[in-house]
Amino acid sequence: MSYFLHTSRLGFRHWTEADLPLVVALWGDPDVMRHMGGPMDDAAAAARLRLEISRQRAFGVQYWPIFLSITGEHVGCSGLRPFHEEPEVLEVGVHIRPQFWGGRYGEEAVRAVIGYAFGTLSTRALVAGHGPENDASKALLGRLGFQFSHREPWGAHDIPHPYYRLTRPALT
Repeated sequence: MSYFLHTSRLGFRHWTEADLPLVVALWGDPDVMRHMGGPMDDAAAAARLRLEISRQRAFGVQYWPIFLSITGEHVGCSGLRPFHEEPEVLEVGVHIRPQFWGGRYGEEAVRAVIGYAFGTLSTRALVAGHGPENDASKALLGRLGFQFSHREPWGAHDIPHPYYRLTRPALT
């Protein structure tokens, strides 16, 4: 596979329409989607795939699919999307398939995305949110240096979710 971003174990590429089976397996998984409103059915997963592809075209970012570099196995996705109307601020996220939980693949992926956002894209700041009960995501954001910023309603039921911010380090 041709990757545009690499870590020691992961490769990132752009979604294509041919990736529908991957998104159905990822976003249709109840464990992956536990803190995000529940699993998507096939139609919703297909719509999300189209949305990610359109974000790449419009903004140059998406939640990119990630793969093990050695085997090509699909690990999940991690990437960026516009955050509200804030200029030069993007939201970062990661969704990892359950068989890869515990291997710190999510942290590795988000660290690469942070480097890409602040380096290649010159993003001013990143935000990230998580489900109120998602202690693993809260811990990950803490390890990455994000600071709590606010709560805002999210999802179909407008449940307040905590949000965090990471500002691009000043260049010296």
